[in-house]
Amino acid sequence: MNKKTIIYIVIIIAILVVSYFFFLYRNGKPKEVITPVLPNVSTPGVVIPVATTTSIPVPVTTSKTYTISIINFAFSPANLDINIGDTIVWTNNDGAPHQIIGDSLNSPIMSKGQTFSQTFNKSGAFSYHCSIHPSMKGVINIK
Repeated sequence: MNKKTIIYIVIIIAILVVSYFFFLYRNGKPKEVITPVLPNVSTPGVVIPVATTTSIPVPVTTSKTYTISIINFAFSPANLDINIGDTIVWTNNDGAPHQIIGDSLNSPIMSKGQTFSQTFNKSGAFSYHCSIHPSMKGVINIK
């Protein structure tokens, strides 16, 4: 074998080893690996079927998108319960401009028909209001 072929083989093996450990430890802990145990068979040509299919439950998390309408100088709904990873889209349906300000929120000034979205990645109660119309208030509760 020439030198280039050996280098390519070493690179491919290194990529396979790194990929194996990446998938095995991708969440900081090793995944359950089930290795089938084959019986000691000394007779040549004898094939023993081994069941290797296992079912490991994988938690499925789906994020949702919620809509808050700005209408008649109010947020509708004004209070909303969501989960971590969910997104809220505010839509200005008023003729007047509005700007959402609050805990980690700072939208641009929105004219009628414009939207602002925010994904929440931390739990807690986040209060917000319109900077132009301070009587407009709302609260987002993230579980």
